[in-house]
Amino acid sequence: MRSLVLVVIILLFSALSGCLGSTVDNDPIDPPEDDVLPPSDVDNNTTIPPQAEVFYDVVYANASTSDLLLDLYIPSGEGPHPLFVNIHGGGWAAGDKALHPESAAMQLYDSGNGTWAVASINYRLTNEAVWPAQIEDAKASIRWLKENAETYRIDSQMIVAGGSSAGGHLSVMLAVTNGDTIYDNSSLGSMNYSSEVNAVVDWFGVTNFYTLSDYFESQNISKPWPMESLLACSVGTDCTNESVISASPALLVNGSEPPMLLMHGVNDTSVPPSQSQELADALSSNNSIFWHHEFADAEHGIGNPEWKTSEVVDLLSDFLEAVRDGTISPHEIQPEPSLATECLNGHSNLVMHIHPSLVIQIEDTTYTIAANVGIDTDACPSAMHVAHTHDTSGKIHVETHEPANVTLGVFTEIWGIIFDETQFGPYQVNETNELVMMVDGVVSDDWGDHVFSDGESILIHYRER
Repeated sequence: MRSLVLVVIILLFSALSGCLGSTVDNDPIDPPEDDVLPPSDVDNNTTIPPQAEVFYDVVYANASTSDLLLDLYIPSGEGPHPLFVNIHGGGWAAGDKALHPESAAMQLYDSGNGTWAVASINYRLTNEAVWPAQIEDAKASIRWLKENAETYRIDSQMIVAGGSSAGGHLSVMLAVTNGDTIYDNSSLGSMNYSSEVNAVVDWFGVTNFYTLSDYFESQNISKPWPMESLLACSVGTDCTNESVISASPALLVNGSEPPMLLMHGVNDTSVPPSQSQELADALSSNNSIFWHHEFADAEHGIGNPEWKTSEVVDLLSDFLEAVRDGTISPHEIQPEPSLATECLNGHSNLVMHIHPSLVIQIEDTTYTIAANVGIDTDACPSAMHVAHTHDTSGKIHVETHEPANVTLGVFTEIWGIIFDETQFGPYQVNETNELVMMVDGVVSDDWGDHVFSDGESILIHYRER
């Protein structure tokens, strides 16, 4: 038995010794043909282009009363992207940076598929600070955007500012003070960068506070006027010439402005188109580069459908690309003819001759519509407009030589009366009074867009709520 155990131990030892003493073959063993992997098609140096990004409520400066915020819309792609800076309207007293999806600025961004990045800024309103805080904020936003251009894939060498109404005014103020540091407030930061812009877009902005106050007076628009809240004084009373001129860009043009695109509606009764014309005249006198386009039938308010059309966006895109590629040159587009300015020399060859009637009531008093409205006017001497009166009965004669939809707004424009859902002439909707419009006894919300029909009766009633 001992002999058998000894034999087993010797055999095990011998086997182990053979394993431990063997040499290792370091040559790799070729795998079977089926295990060979194909070469990779992946290029480790390839990167995926950045996707579109939106940044809300970014702080661009700290004012003494609040943080100043902006929203940034960055399209897809490496960039750097040219930047359009939107400045909202609202009479310097209201409004916000939030952009409507159909706005011209958002159509530029095109859900991140466009060429242009968009920034939309807030600024201090008049309940928080008076002039020149608003232009100081706008300039601070430009400086901050340049300082942070690399972070957000922005081309700091191609920044265009634009806005509507009060925002248009501030945009034009950026232009007429381009390169001037007068409104670069160091307390708002980013002072190592300039507030210069490459171009400006102005939708129906105020350009001359003197002539605007004359217009408000002629229209019996009650005070306080928006620009008086901005300047904290009364124009013609205690506003100094210096303060009024400092906020009137048409009076500050000097020929060093970047290219400007001016757009205005012919039917704008809040800021008349003469405001843009004044600026265009000043730019022309100083050999500045500008485009000026008046849109027939367009009114005040960037939210209105006429300011979201392809015509507006195409004009804006053409202007921006001309600025970007350096081919920009002076360009003034005359307005399309308006029915309100069309003249009839007689009653022959008419395709339409209808007679709606209009009744205006102010409280319990019927407002008399004058005779011969639209006849032998400065616009149509010895002739008549397409909508006119012959007597004080309220009967309107609507006549055209070509097929056309003549609206109540056309007649009130010919008549020279401001009329929309907010006012009839000097009578404005407020907390105690309302404006109601009825057509053949049925309430209508068409207001100036209502198309005249033969024999209909239109009532406009200004009354207590």
